[in-house]
Amino acid sequence: MPRKTFTGSVCGHVATIRDAKYCRACWRARGGDGERKTYKASVCGHACSTVNLKYCRDCYDRKRVVTRNSSDDPTSHPATLAVKGNTAEVGRITDINVRTLEDLIRVCEIDTSVWIVLRWVANKWEMGAKDADGHLVSRPLYQIKAWLVRNVAVISARAEIDALIAAAKAAMPALKAIKRRPQPSSGLMLELNVADLHIGKLAWAPETGHHHYDSSIAEAEHDRAVETIMGRCGGYALDEILIVLGNDLLHVDNRANATTAGTAQDTDSRYYKVFLATRRMAQRMIERCRTLARVRVVLVPGNHDRDSVWHLGDSLACLYETCPGVTIDNAPSQRKYVEHGRVMLMLTHGHKGKRDDYPLLMATERSEMFGRTRYREVHTGHLHTTRVQEFHGVRVRILPSLAGIDAWHAEEGFVGNVRAAEAFVWSADEGLITAAYYNAPIGPVTP
Repeated sequence: MPRKTFTGSVCGHVATIRDAKYCRACWRARGGDGERKTYKASVCGHACSTVNLKYCRDCYDRKRVVTRNSSDDPTSHPATLAVKGNTAEVGRITDINVRTLEDLIRVCEIDTSVWIVLRWVANKWEMGAKDADGHLVSRPLYQIKAWLVRNVAVISARAEIDALIAAAKAAMPALKAIKRRPQPSSGLMLELNVADLHIGKLAWAPETGHHHYDSSIAEAEHDRAVETIMGRCGGYALDEILIVLGNDLLHVDNRANATTAGTAQDTDSRYYKVFLATRRMAQRMIERCRTLARVRVVLVPGNHDRDSVWHLGDSLACLYETCPGVTIDNAPSQRKYVEHGRVMLMLTHGHKGKRDDYPLLMATERSEMFGRTRYREVHTGHLHTTRVQEFHGVRVRILPSLAGIDAWHAEEGFVGNVRAAEAFVWSADEGLITAAYYNAPIGPVTP
């Protein structure tokens, strides 16, 4: 059977290949079977054997090395996570030496709150490549793979918490916008007056029929009372905090463990040790208060601690002599006066004088202050109870005590008073606007 022939579409001669442009003779004449025709690369300019190339073979190989070291580098790809139900497989190629489980978790970026690693492997091999100069180099690579399982317990707990939050938000009623009066930025004074603490007093429960009381319990009761009262008054923008120290703050006045008048007392420690503990406690309260407002400390002597309270005030005056925002009133007088706007306070222990004579005493000793003010009160202690009486527009307020019941009080039947502390928020224009209370627990506070 004769061989089928075709015609070259360009040269017009007989060709043996369908749709050929040239016959074999013309194709050879154009260089097809002789010396290979060369071309010039359009970018590097070197000779190449293919038309319309940008780079010759050598330049192309060098470019491929650079590309492989950047975007085509297998170590540049992140870890792949294939999830199937509650299990998953993670794999990655890296040049980081993975030796421990912590290395694996860090390199593969495994979320340990979602996944638990059951097992893992790491294989090492050397990869060769040409550098920019055409030299063959090698570097170690690691192929790591891990098999994971879901941390169902943690995921379930998170889902339950999210469901509870969503349910709470759905059940919460829409809040209406309300107009709030702007809180005053000045003009308010907080009075902290923890009276009759009697630090150093010793009370033994089997003897008194009530709870124990000693120096460490007294300090703990005082600190807790101050923190509670400060928290309950935390909504006020205070301009000043008045701290009243004294009023039988210490149980004894000397190293003979006796009061100022010489009456012996039941004590739990040495006088000097009690004095140091009291000074440190007072300093803690001042430091706590002066972070909120300026502080005025007034020392009020009692019938148990007249001399020791003066020494305490002198120690604090030396300590805060150069401290801005803290003033100490330690004058050796039985009665102290404080003026705050239209408010006048007389601070005294209450063991001297008659309560119904206090208004006249105020007007006599501080007549100009009496005339400038509208809201006048006398604050005393001594009786370990709370009581308010008003004489001619002046309120005389007896403050409670946090002290425990000692043997003498138990024998005399002076029992049953609520152990408490009170504080007052005074407005310079409106007088008393808030009273804060702290009631001691039935048992003593653990020191």
